[in-house]
Amino acid sequence: MSFSRRACAMLTALATFVTPVAASAAAKDAVMNKEGYWGIDVEKESCVASMTLQGGSIFLLRGTDGQVTFALFGKTPLAHGKVVRLETEAYGFDFRATYFEDRTGLYFDGDLDAQALAALRLARQVRILADGRQIAAMTFEGTGFSGALDGLTACSKGEKGWWGLGVGAKSAADGPAADQPHKEFVYNKEDIWAIVAGEGPGVCVAQAELDDDRRLQILAADGELSLAVGSVGPALPRGRKGTVKTEAYSFAFKPQYNQDGRYMTADLPFDSQALFALSRAKWMGVTVDGKQLVDAQVEKTGFADLLVSVAACSKGEKGWWGEGAPTAR
Repeated sequence: MSFSRRACAMLTALATFVTPVAASAAAKDAVMNKEGYWGIDVEKESCVASMTLQGGSIFLLRGTDGQVTFALFGKTPLAHGKVVRLETEAYGFDFRATYFEDRTGLYFDGDLDAQALAALRLARQVRILADGRQIAAMTFEGTGFSGALDGLTACSKGEKGWWGLGVGAKSAADGPAADQPHKEFVYNKEDIWAIVAGEGPGVCVAQAELDDDRRLQILAADGELSLAVGSVGPALPRGRKGTVKTEAYSFAFKPQYNQDGRYMTADLPFDSQALFALSRAKWMGVTVDGKQLVDAQVEKTGFADLLVSVAACSKGEKGWWGEGAPTAR
């Protein structure tokens, strides 16, 4: 299998380019579901499941002792309404929302009943309206919502699972139990780049958020590096010729896209000359047929060390990123 096909197969399973940006600093501790849309984070007395929507808003479910409520966080103040409504294509209910003081968020001050939870499980689309005006729309279909809801409920009862340890559980001194691996991004000291090891042998991924929609990834397979660009918003511009540029060097690649056009990978790993240029770059750009996908200042982000680190991770080495990728047996 080629570098690109192998890395993409692993990334399709993890869907790492859609890692949510949660509403608090604790988001970096969230564990993603296998579909890559919902992340669960454990707090002192409850568990939180969140998903980032197009435009950067966050829909959040909070579970406490098996009871579930929800909140919405906006990038800007939300439209205010006396009556706020949550609805699916087949169900809806009105509720009096509590708004944050700056109106950038609201929450339902109560617990969702069995009927509401059942409707959400079956929903393809969910909307939130304030006095009839839509303030959020989200797609649940294909995001693994039902499994995330089950996980959230179990987590809030203290159970362990793919999200790690539940509420009230104490971690072992040497980290997670062997049968409960965490596939989380671990951030570098600059708090910009993060690395996660894949479950398959010899593959690690480094990622940085470019803006509300796009993510830049460095893919590593057995020490060889390439790149990918993902979008949690609109599909990426398509083209036949990709170019990576620094302030002093450029090289071409053939872009490859997933089915919905929101994820693009380069067809070949970086050669030694490209790696040399990238390790000394202050700026990095990626274009496809002249259309800009990436325009990033990488100076002072730990990028040079990141290239070395993600390669080492893919070879199974330990480091600031934690355990390296499993090695082939």
